[in-house]
Amino acid sequence: MKDNKRKALRLGIFVMAALVLFVVAIYLIGSKGNLFSPTKDILSSFKDIRGLSVGNNVRFAGINVGTVKNIRIISDSSVVVTMSIRDDYTQYIYKNSTVEIGQEGLMGGKIVLIASGSPDAGVIEDNDYLAVAEGLDIQGMIAQAQTLLREVTQTVSNLNSMTDKMNEGDGDIARLLNNNDLTTQLAIATRKLNNSMSDVNEITRSVSDGQGDLGKLINDDAITTRLSEIMVNIETVSVKADAVMGELHQTTYALNHGEGVLPRLLHDKELGLSVDTAITRVDQGVFEVTRAAETIADSWIFRLFSKKKKKDDNEAQSTTAVRQPVDFEVQPGDTIIVPVNESTGIEIKRGKN
Repeated sequence: MKDNKRKALRLGIFVMAALVLFVVAIYLIGSKGNLFSPTKDILSSFKDIRGLSVGNNVRFAGINVGTVKNIRIISDSSVVVTMSIRDDYTQYIYKNSTVEIGQEGLMGGKIVLIASGSPDAGVIEDNDYLAVAEGLDIQGMIAQAQTLLREVTQTVSNLNSMTDKMNEGDGDIARLLNNNDLTTQLAIATRKLNNSMSDVNEITRSVSDGQGDLGKLINDDAITTRLSEIMVNIETVSVKADAVMGELHQTTYALNHGEGVLPRLLHDKELGLSVDTAITRVDQGVFEVTRAAETIADSWIFRLFSKKKKKDDNEAQSTTAVRQPVDFEVQPGDTIIVPVNESTGIEIKRGKN
């Protein structure tokens, strides 16, 4: 009987302990999952949640303020994450706060990080949407690091290949490192260059001392003085040429705009025609005077004192036959040509009026 009571007592104690442990576990799990405290749901739309799952923690200022309640796909570029935030912390989260997906260490799970906003935007309310900020993608960084590591490995391999070729004596750089001929040639070239520099120094020293034509040209100022005199003479000639050109300009201006006889002869057509007519008449008068003199010479008074009467008669007759007076009429614009040989008559070229 006593054994049955002891067994019943032990069973009761065990059941009570199990009930207590169960209640404590339920409380702990509920407190972690915000089952026993009022909460608000806030939402954010991500393009990539990077392995985030339901139940992951939501942190604000380093404090776990909630958990991921739901994840649903809206489209191929939008995943909406619903976060359950305890009311005790919602008063510190504002509507312009931003959300990003982080990671607990290098190997830890994913978490949602909420950045603080400004109080002017107001406190979040139930089912508000928070903007998403680009967070640190550890996996992307690892992928980039792997790519960089591969490139570095390839570069090191190329460097090893280059050093092997250089050690084996392939290429110009290898010859430069392993062969002494190039160094010898460089030494010879340097020696020749030094000799050339010595020659140049000797030439410059000779020029500085005034030796040779170049030295005299550089150190002697007689050539400079002569050049200065030549420049002065050239300047004088230039001044005189300017004066002559000024006088020519004045002369041409007077011919073009003056009122004398020469400008009128150049520009007055009627005066030119009058001068041509006057010259023609003077020439005709000279011709008439010449003919009168010949008539007098052929008179009986001169023939009485002539010893060569027959010869003079023949010449007079021929001259009279050749120099018969010709009647002509001169018009304005005609050109009169007076020949040098008297046997040729006066020629008149008609102008175009």
